[in-house]
Amino acid sequence: MTMVETNEAPEQVRLSTVDRVFAEVHEEGIRYCHWKSNHHLHFALAATEDLDLLIEKARFSEFVQILLANGFKPAETLTSRQQPGVYHFLGNDADAGRVINVHAYTRILTGDHLLKSSTWPLERLLLESTREHLGIRVPSASAELIVYAFRAMVKQTTVMDHYFLWRSKGGSEEELQWLLSAGDMERSRSLLARYFPEIEYADFERALALCSETGTGAFLSRLRLGFRFRRALSKYQRYGSLRRTSLTFLATLKMGWNKIVRRQKPMMLQDGGVVIAFVGPQATGKSTLVKHLRAWLGRELAVMTIHAGKPPATWVTFVPSKLIPILRMIHPDKSTGNVERAIEGGEVKSPPLLFLVRKVMLAWDRRSLLRDVYRQSRNGRIVLSDRYPSELPGAIDGRSFGDEQIEGEKSGFKRWLMAKERSLYAEIPPPDLVFQLSAPVDLAVKRNEERNKEGDQTEEYVRFRHSSQALPVFTRCPVECVATDRGLTETQDEVRRLVWKHV
Repeated sequence: MTMVETNEAPEQVRLSTVDRVFAEVHEEGIRYCHWKSNHHLHFALAATEDLDLLIEKARFSEFVQILLANGFKPAETLTSRQQPGVYHFLGNDADAGRVINVHAYTRILTGDHLLKSSTWPLERLLLESTREHLGIRVPSASAELIVYAFRAMVKQTTVMDHYFLWRSKGGSEEELQWLLSAGDMERSRSLLARYFPEIEYADFERALALCSETGTGAFLSRLRLGFRFRRALSKYQRYGSLRRTSLTFLATLKMGWNKIVRRQKPMMLQDGGVVIAFVGPQATGKSTLVKHLRAWLGRELAVMTIHAGKPPATWVTFVPSKLIPILRMIHPDKSTGNVERAIEGGEVKSPPLLFLVRKVMLAWDRRSLLRDVYRQSRNGRIVLSDRYPSELPGAIDGRSFGDEQIEGEKSGFKRWLMAKERSLYAEIPPPDLVFQLSAPVDLAVKRNEERNKEGDQTEEYVRFRHSSQALPVFTRCPVECVATDRGLTETQDEVRRLVWKHV
C-alpha cells in the first residue's frame, strides 16, 4: 500500500478513531493481538498501513459491534478470493481525513501471497503469548519469530511469491532484526516444540539465518528448506495440489486484470458501490471536491471519476462531434451557450436545428456513460461524477425542453428531436447521492478567473449559470446541500463526513 505523505513522524500520529476502538476493546477485555509486521506498527496506527488484528473467536461479534459503533463499514476484495475467518472493515477518521483498513482474523490464513492457502494453527500460539507495544497487544517476539520463519520459508516455494519478495526487498530483513533484538530463542524453542513438533528446531534456526544471507547458494538453500517446511506443514493446507495450482493460475489472471489493465484498488464495501454526483453552477468547487475524494477513498477502494457534463463520444457521435468546432466557427451565434441564453430570455421561439442535433448527441453520450458507470457501481466501484443530469427540464445538464415546449413545436422533425432527447434522459439511472454545491456569484467569478479554463467559461457565462432559475432537481436520491464559500479544508471535512455517512 502506498504511504500517505505527512509532515509528522509516524510515531507522533495518533488517530482518535483508532485509539477509541482499542480503548473499548481493552475495556471489554476482548483478547486480541496485532499479529504481523509489528516493526511498522506505528504506520498501521496512523492508517498508512493495514491493521491486522487476530481476535479471539468466541468474542468476535463483540469486537465487530465496537467497530460498527465507531463508524466502520464491512468491506471485501474485488478479486473475491475466499478467505474464511478473515474480515475487512473500513473506517473514517474525521479529524485526520484518513480511511482506516482493519483486517480482522478469527483464523489466520497465510503462506503464499495469492491464495493464503496455509491454515497453520497459530491462533493460540499468538493470543496466549502477547506483550504491549505502542499501547496495543502484539505477540511476543519469540512467538512472532516462529510465524516469520514459517511465512518466509513457504514463500520461497512459488514463483509469484519470489516476485513479491523482490518488490519488498529490504523490509523483510529489517523486520527480522527487530524481532531478533526483542525475542528469546530459548522461548521460541519451547513454543515451537509445544505447537509445531513437526518442525525441527535446527531447521527453524537455519531458516532465520538464511533470511539474512544472499547469493545463489543461499537462494538454493532457502528453496530446499522451504519445500521441507511445506512438506512438514502440508497437513494444514486448504487445497490439494491440483486445485491449488488451478486457483493460483486464476488468481494470477485476476490480479493482472485488476492491477494492470483496470488499475483499481482491490477493495469494495460489502453494501456495494455508489454513484455520487456533484452538481452546481460554474466554479462552485465540483472538480476540486471530486479530485479530493478520489485521493481519499482511492487509497483503499475501487474508485473512478467521470465528467457527466462532458461525456466522451460514442461510436455513434464520434464523427459528428469532430465537426462541431468547425460549425461553431462558421455560426458562432448558434453555439450552445448563446442559444440557451436566447431561449431563456425569450428571444428564440423555435430552437435551431443544429442546437437540437447537438442536444440529442449529448443526451446519447451521457446515457451511454452513466448507464455504464451505474453497472460498475453495482459491481463494487465508487463513482464520483462531476455534474449529473437533473430531473427538471431546463436545468443545467438535464433535458432541455418540457412537455409543453415539445408539443408546442410546429416542426415535426424538431419535435421528434426534442422528444428523442427527453426519452434518452429518461433512460439514465439516478445517482445514489447528490451534493448540491453553492457559492456567491462574485466568488465564483473570481475562482473562474484563477483557474483559467478554456471554452465558454467567461464571466458572462458564469453569471448566466448562477442566475438561472431552473435549479437542478433530484427526487430519487438523498441530496446534501453544501456551501463552498468557506475554507477549502472545512468544506472537504464536511463532504468526507457526509460521504462516509451515506456509503
